[in-house]
Amino acid sequence: MFFASSEDSLSGNIYDLVKKCAIYGDENNFSSIWVPERHFTEFGGIFNNPAVLQAALASITTRIRLNSGSVVMALHDPIRVAEEWAMVDNLSNGRVGLSVASGWNPDDFVFFSQNYKDKHKVMYEGISTVKKLWRGESIERLSGNGKKVDVKIYPSTVQKEVPFYLTVSANSEGFKNAGKLGFNILTSVLDQTVEELSEKIDLYRQARRENGFDPKTGKVTLMLHTFIGLDNEAIKEEARKPYCNFLKRNKKLFEGMAYNRDSDFSLDSLSEEDLDDFLNFLYERFANTKGLIGSKEACMDMVRKTEEAGVDEIACLLDFGPPSDRILENLKYITELKQSC
Repeated sequence: MFFASSEDSLSGNIYDLVKKCAIYGDENNFSSIWVPERHFTEFGGIFNNPAVLQAALASITTRIRLNSGSVVMALHDPIRVAEEWAMVDNLSNGRVGLSVASGWNPDDFVFFSQNYKDKHKVMYEGISTVKKLWRGESIERLSGNGKKVDVKIYPSTVQKEVPFYLTVSANSEGFKNAGKLGFNILTSVLDQTVEELSEKIDLYRQARRENGFDPKTGKVTLMLHTFIGLDNEAIKEEARKPYCNFLKRNKKLFEGMAYNRDSDFSLDSLSEEDLDDFLNFLYERFANTKGLIGSKEACMDMVRKTEEAGVDEIACLLDFGPPSDRILENLKYITELKQSC
């Protein structure tokens, strides 16, 4: 998974790392590669259209699945979402997966400002439209001359049904809704513990069962920041500064998590010294309980912990700040961890 904090941390062409990792993952039996949708910000803003990037990756890979992580549905006309990803589905010979999010940053909604207030409702309506169009059905819209017309998308998709994921954080209702709709889940432990996540996965499985879906077939994918090497302590120290800078650049994430907990906490309220102390405290917590940072042996404990919690798949977030060459050098250790599991 990719979510680059800034162009500064990437050497050469800013998309070289993604392309090289895609080729590596394709050759080494990784299941999928995830790219996000972000706008108007240094933090992740190079990923403003996951469909365009996955179309490029489709041309240099043969088997790895190409997933959005995520399409922010309320920023788009769902017809256009269906059209773009139908093209990628054809370019990749049926390897597309869609994780969909409601969005949260008000500035992103300059595309469709009227959608911000009801972004969750708009998201679910958009998903319904995409699913209809993907199956080859038509929907009714007004044309330029004011007449009602039926539209369907081309090209026809390779996959009869696109694998849908719902991007959810710590909100229990999101897990339940994903279960009710029979979707997979893409989530994180940024704003929850693994134990709390386990409880929400139980709610998800229960909702699938109650709505006629096999509770065992829904896939839960967990994003974890990942930097694995030989020496546990050395790797943790190497990742410390890049990770703290990653957190510092993503102030809005903290504000969003604070808002979800009915707090108005902001990093801007801290002095520079207090900020550094706070970020180092967070890093210790994240590195030890919320990421795959360290040696293969140390990271195995985290893998087993998430497996016991009900997680089916880990999406390794690679580009949180370490230099590109070090990320590429250390891919072999992720492969070794995967094989050990």
